[in-house]
Amino acid sequence: MPVMLPTVIRNFFGGPATRMYPVQVREPAPGVRGHIEFNDEKCILCGNCARRCPADAIEINKEKKELIFHPARCIVCNVCVEACNKDAINSFNKWRPPFYTKAVEVHIAKGKKEKE
Repeated sequence: MPVMLPTVIRNFFGGPATRMYPVQVREPAPGVRGHIEFNDEKCILCGNCARRCPADAIEINKEKKELIFHPARCIVCNVCVEACNKDAINSFNKWRPPFYTKAVEVHIAKGKKEKE
């Protein structure tokens, strides 16, 4: 018992060891990958992002001119951001709020293909 007594007293009078999360929100460190967002105005549905995505979180439907994104599958590796030639995908260091259903984001591409 005498060995534990100093530890018990220090823990009793000391402050919390963790951050009080809802009250104190920690800012992410520089370079942290939080989530990705799509810019429908720039997207031309080339499919580079869908082909390169290792988690298969992006689908392209050229007939409907849709980009379908599954955020629950996304591992935020930023490969799609690097593969996009038109800068239509951006990476942000803020995390998404938690979600409780596996919702799907459907983006209608409005970008124009350049004439070759």
